[in-house]
Amino acid sequence: MTTNLQQPKKRIEYIDALRGMTMILVVFSHVEMTSFGLTTPTFINSLFMSFRMPLFFFISGFIGYKANVEWNGHTWWTMSKKKLLIQLLPTFVFGLIYAYAYFDADFMTFITHNGKLGYWFTIALLEIFLIVYTANTCLYSPNHDTHRRRMLVALILLSGGLFLAKIILKMQPTLNEVGNILSLHHSFNYFQYFAFGYICSMYKDDFNRLLESKYLSAAIIILFASLFYAKVSYIGAHVTNSMNLWKMLDILLEALVGYFGLLIVYNTFKTYQSSFTADTKVGSALQYIGKRTLDVYLLHYFLLPHLPQVGHLIQEGHNATLEITLGVLLSLIIIALCLVISSILRTSPLLAKHLFGVSKR
Repeated sequence: MTTNLQQPKKRIEYIDALRGMTMILVVFSHVEMTSFGLTTPTFINSLFMSFRMPLFFFISGFIGYKANVEWNGHTWWTMSKKKLLIQLLPTFVFGLIYAYAYFDADFMTFITHNGKLGYWFTIALLEIFLIVYTANTCLYSPNHDTHRRRMLVALILLSGGLFLAKIILKMQPTLNEVGNILSLHHSFNYFQYFAFGYICSMYKDDFNRLLESKYLSAAIIILFASLFYAKVSYIGAHVTNSMNLWKMLDILLEALVGYFGLLIVYNTFKTYQSSFTADTKVGSALQYIGKRTLDVYLLHYFLLPHLPQVGHLIQEGHNATLEITLGVLLSLIIIALCLVISSILRTSPLLAKHLFGVSKR
């Protein structure tokens, strides 16, 4: 049996840099909402939030695809067990400490919270990986092209079905409670972007060649700007908590804006990939963050300061330059502290393995 599980996949430099930039956007959003106390997202934060999580799941799917794997029960269990250890144990260790220290919350409060007090991402990503691994195992064909075609159809159908399931969950109180415990709202919602990244990686050459079209790249930018403007300026004003036509339209626009936004950012990094190599200062820094995204994600919640005065200054000034400067600066400081702390924790092989999934020193 050959699965090539022991062969490390060659890292793509601009993808690592892209992960690093996306992590900065995640911390930036949490700085604005938690540190600055901006409960209503500003235009800048709304813009970043429209594509940052879709982009994160897209990247996870893009690097999650493994070619020439012989999918069977043994492969499924080996890869699933690895993901369980990497995704679940650190989430509960850091999540429960954070819940108790900052919210005086117990285990049940943490587990029944839809967003797990911020620690939903790794749980949702684990569920998505398990779904994709199961699909690969059930649809496996030794013929590479046949297997790709089967997975293409399966991922498209699963994306639509799970997206619809997310809407149904919100409409059924009993199912909604189960959805909260398992963070299914997030995994069902973001599965489509993971699947999109997975498909684009399966057909990477065709995908990259398609983005080289000047007409397509221009169309993507125009559509993103138009749909984002429609969502924040017009559709949003008609949306209510109840499920109606406007709500459905808002959900659809949110999904489309996510797709177009992540394509713009991905294409930008691919086009200028020479600027994001390890030989450049920016590229080296972004790649380092990109390789430690789990560390930053798990630790940064503990380091968010309380600075409501800055939030008032941003709200009153309506100054995008000031907002981006202060938000990015504080985000980079927090990320730097996270990297220092994780480097200290990683000096212990035991902690490195169980807290950050480091397989070898």
